[in-house]
Amino acid sequence: GVTTKNRELIASCFPAEGASIRDVCGLSQDEKTATRDQLADRCMEFVAAHPDCVVHFHHPPTALGGRGNRWVFAHWYETGTWSGESLGITPQNTPLTVEGQTRFLVNDDLEIERIVVTRTFSDWEKMT
Repeated sequence: GVTTKNRELIASCFPAEGASIRDVCGLSQDEKTATRDQLADRCMEFVAAHPDCVVHFHHPPTALGGRGNRWVFAHWYETGTWSGESLGITPQNTPLTVEGQTRFLVNDDLEIERIVVTRTFSDWEKMT
């Protein structure tokens, strides 16, 4: 969804009631809940700031532990440039060098119920 800039695809990854997020590297490491629309909107704000953003994987999304395990993990990185205005912040045209590891807990419909992410931050994110 990020690479294709497809808000509907991003939103469809989450159940209607939303998901919980724990950003281990964020200012607040508390687990928060966000609606499907909030999650998709935040992602699209990021994409607006980095219109050429592409997600790559060191290790693609993988489930471990056999049947019944609903945790999926991925080790990813994003490339691009902060070249778009988003949230009223003027772009600085700096390279996007963000990477991290994310664990996703999925439900029986393969929608993401919980996200635990360890990551670096883009220059744009540091200003938001």
